[in-house]
Amino acid sequence: MKYWSFSEGFGLENLIRISGELPTPGPRDVLLEMRAASLNYRDLVVMRGQHGKLVQPPLVPVSDGVGIVIDVGSQVSGPAIGDRASPAFYQHWQGGPPPTDLDVGRLGGPLNGVLATHCVFPASSVVAVPPHLSDEEAATLPCAGVTAWSALSEPSPVRPGETVLILGSGGVALMALSLARASGARTIVTTSSAAKSEKLLDLGADLVIDRSIDENWARTVRKATDEVGCDRVLELGGAATLSQSIKAVRTGGTIILIGNVTGNNAELYLPLVLTRRLTLHSVTCGSRAAFEALNRALEQHDIRPVISKVVPFQSAPAAFAALETHQDIGNICISSFQDGDA
Repeated sequence: MKYWSFSEGFGLENLIRISGELPTPGPRDVLLEMRAASLNYRDLVVMRGQHGKLVQPPLVPVSDGVGIVIDVGSQVSGPAIGDRASPAFYQHWQGGPPPTDLDVGRLGGPLNGVLATHCVFPASSVVAVPPHLSDEEAATLPCAGVTAWSALSEPSPVRPGETVLILGSGGVALMALSLARASGARTIVTTSSAAKSEKLLDLGADLVIDRSIDENWARTVRKATDEVGCDRVLELGGAATLSQSIKAVRTGGTIILIGNVTGNNAELYLPLVLTRRLTLHSVTCGSRAAFEALNRALEQHDIRPVISKVVPFQSAPAAFAALETHQDIGNICISSFQDGDA
């Protein structure tokens, strides 16, 4: 087998391709021959060594991937050889409330991730993926897909006729756009360029706001909603966008805190939150049960994740470099068998 690892330290210069022995599954494990992996912004944070004390080298990065079951342990009664499956982002969260030790169960840090040709996982932590998806499309689901699903399901599900504001055009944002449309919601998306605006309209957004020419986009959202405001904001930006998200949401509305691309420390004008009965609810991916619910929705509505670029396994560092440019719309994937050089 081959795998990529931050062996000596973090930073793209320390991402090293290594050859090793094929792993053997334990009695309750499965061995996946990996087909594809997909990058998230979180993978950049890990690469930069900024994901906290729990995430340390040596580390096989990347949480999102899909593979084929090629071996199973003696006590496995679920997944079978030949099944296509993805490991859940949280390896120890089956469903219900999150465990108190939530942080220790994350793939791609602190647990080794999926940027390898073969991986062993507990059978209880892998999920069969929808058959209508390609390997690259299926690879986007464990973190990006489940995060979008959770953002539209918690603390209560989005209902038909509601207005959802989505910040950005990455993998989570685009999956949320598709899921919100399927639920009957009106969708408003903010982005950073005219080219991305055009693509988002093609993908079905009801309104796209180009932040590069509209600095006061919260006001635009309110005008588009008859001065009421949107029902829910998927806040993927962080410190620089949160204050406008608060202004854009209606009284009694919900802001789903997901990302911190623009910074970690936000200054809030509390009266806008307190006097308008707003809900600030954070989402960090979701459980295995949420993953299964997402997959049922994808099959029912024939939803496909948006893939912007596929890089061969031997060129994995180029995928990280491409993600850092923030130029792509959609998911950047790594194919484990492209060009036959895994």
